[in-house]
Amino acid sequence: MRTSKRKRIHNFVEFVALLSCFCTYRCISAEDGASSSRESNDRGSGEKYECALLLKRHYVPHGEKDRGYNDPYSGTYGNEADRGYYNDVEPHEVICIKYADINKAVREAKRRTNFIRPRGIDDPLPTERDIAPTGELTLETTRILAGEFRLTHDEISNALPLIDVSQTDLWDACPAHVKPIPCTVERFRTQDARCNNIKHPSWGVTNTPFVRFLPQVYSNGIDGLRLAKDGGDLPNPRAISNFIHRDFDEPSPMLTILVMSWGQFIDHDLTLAAPPRDEQDLDFDCCGVPPDMQHPLCLTIDVSPKDPFYGQFNRRCIEFKRSLAGQRPNCALGPRTHINILSHTIDANFIYGSSDALSARLRAFDRGLMRTWDRFRDLGLKPILPPESENPERDCIGRPRNLFCFIAGDERVNEQIHLTVLHTFYVRDHNRFALELGRLNPHWDDDRTYQETRHILAAMVQYIVYHEYLPMALGPDIMSTYNLTLVEDGYWDGYDPDVNFALANSFQAAAFRFGHTFIQGMVRRYNKYHEFLGQTPLRELLQQPFVVYEPGKLDELALGLINTPAQTYDPFITQEVTEHLFQNPEEPFGRDLISINLQRAREHGVPGYNAFREWCGLGRVDTFEELEPFLNNGTALRYSKIYKHPDDIDLWSGGISERIIEGGMIGPTFACVVGRQFQNLRRGDRYWFENPNFPSSFTPEQLREIRTASQAKIICANGDDIPTIQRFVLRLAHPVYNPRVRCEDLPDPDLSYWREDPKTGQWPTASDDYRRRK
Repeated sequence: MRTSKRKRIHNFVEFVALLSCFCTYRCISAEDGASSSRESNDRGSGEKYECALLLKRHYVPHGEKDRGYNDPYSGTYGNEADRGYYNDVEPHEVICIKYADINKAVREAKRRTNFIRPRGIDDPLPTERDIAPTGELTLETTRILAGEFRLTHDEISNALPLIDVSQTDLWDACPAHVKPIPCTVERFRTQDARCNNIKHPSWGVTNTPFVRFLPQVYSNGIDGLRLAKDGGDLPNPRAISNFIHRDFDEPSPMLTILVMSWGQFIDHDLTLAAPPRDEQDLDFDCCGVPPDMQHPLCLTIDVSPKDPFYGQFNRRCIEFKRSLAGQRPNCALGPRTHINILSHTIDANFIYGSSDALSARLRAFDRGLMRTWDRFRDLGLKPILPPESENPERDCIGRPRNLFCFIAGDERVNEQIHLTVLHTFYVRDHNRFALELGRLNPHWDDDRTYQETRHILAAMVQYIVYHEYLPMALGPDIMSTYNLTLVEDGYWDGYDPDVNFALANSFQAAAFRFGHTFIQGMVRRYNKYHEFLGQTPLRELLQQPFVVYEPGKLDELALGLINTPAQTYDPFITQEVTEHLFQNPEEPFGRDLISINLQRAREHGVPGYNAFREWCGLGRVDTFEELEPFLNNGTALRYSKIYKHPDDIDLWSGGISERIIEGGMIGPTFACVVGRQFQNLRRGDRYWFENPNFPSSFTPEQLREIRTASQAKIICANGDDIPTIQRFVLRLAHPVYNPRVRCEDLPDPDLSYWREDPKTGQWPTASDDYRRRK
């Protein structure tokens, strides 16, 4: 009787782990190995513990290869569903990978990569530039070992990471932030999420890698792009964009464009795969550069001469680069990983930054305030974001000489104009709260006021995401399935230190990009009476936020966010981002966001749509016809004309084409991936706002006030002159179901519950008592 796939894979990993114990005299796990007992041997000596890893292989009869078994002698890689290892019979071959073998591979990898040890890797939080060379070194070492020992894809993914790298020469090139970290329980989050999890201190830390919901599908087991089921190339990303994801205008009757921008804003609190930069920390070109002179991470997207848009400009290439290579905890060997340069938690770090260095640039170091630019003080308008004057050309195009793009907690603040608006309003909200907390607590210094305000803002963002955004996106069934519904009163006792809240590749590179279907081609502006004023093509406001320098435009854009309908959830995407993304003013074309989405998931080794259907319990399909009931607008038929097999369909493309789930606004596959990710973000975050019994926990009275927060109030309170607004700003205003109300009538958290007794350090427990004292 055959065991299930999941159990067989688990048994294999356990089997290899046990075998490694036989060789090294103690068990070494991929995560905890480096912190286990070092005993008395010297790192990298290789003699005392001869085998770093022992593998047992079994001969597979040639006729069984079609059933998906691995034949290490032919180098074939079988179908994952039928993969088997014979643990109950004598092995045909036993492989001992010695520490000496690893050190030899490291020396050769250093030669091949011209490795120079970055000085910054010993810093508590190395930069992505310091980490990437060490990541490439680990990859090259993996590649050498895989070739020398003819390792299967399973062995590369599941066995190599079990080696205790601390016993090898790689340890000297291992960045400090993925080595064991001493921790204490503190009231406030660190800027980089270090020690959020005391048991696993590096989980979710800035510049640590994305994790995986499903195993990687690199074509060579290490870093090669995903291939089609038959072993050939997948369809060209631009061809898929043209054929499947054309432009078709169908505004939503219910959703505002804030649905798209808020989702993007939250994504920018969570994920950013580290992009390669030049010596000036700027983007660089790959297209038009001879192949032998291109940067090694260039991975441009070919464009057909017959392309209906790019063809007229004789454009044959779309810019694309691979994400920088990252390091697993303890610098474990294995396939390519990718650096998330943000902290992996919902912590409002789009305001504060995910490193101490960026935080210092953003803070005023006065009364707990964030830096702002009071450009319109004489007009009685609120401050705007500080200018990016140190590197003014960074991610900023068409800049007039006398104007600047802006700096904020996330570097994509200038990416599209609505993000600039949201960043501005949230920085203003921080300063609004900080001033009030300082008034209530004159004994607090600048840092205490800053940290308490940051603590409150992070909690408010968590509440708004789970109270306003996720229920609309996922619907009641998914919210219930993944335990995402917030408690209405008191605490939630669901924290689990064994839940890794780190972001998954499939979430970052595909599923949480579902908002791209909602993008409108025009950016509309409204006045305070909700009357239409005008509109601008989106292409003119991508990485060009200079309209903010016109007094009153921030309010007009904010009111456009809540009065403009989003596009409908479907496979169709506006040409403003499929033909004009980040278009320079002097050029007639830009990039294609959809091609970039598809290529990103492929280079991250993300499995296809069909694999995630199966993982989500929706069932793997064998024919395109079987997809017809699940997809919109005849997309299944169109897939059959461009893909060779349903397994080949890219996750983003398939997910965005599904029919929406009942009560939600996205399809079931993306709802599953997004639901699982936000479940982990809630359960695995020690600083989650509903958690009890930690120094960071809020009092019941403070929790009650946080639950009064709303996106509508944040827009109202931080605009210059916005008198009315609908209560649920992710939905269009409706006289019955979503009427507009006066901004002053919306509740605001009562900060009196944060008035600390300077003698006892206690918080007030009853507002009536406080008001009488006041």
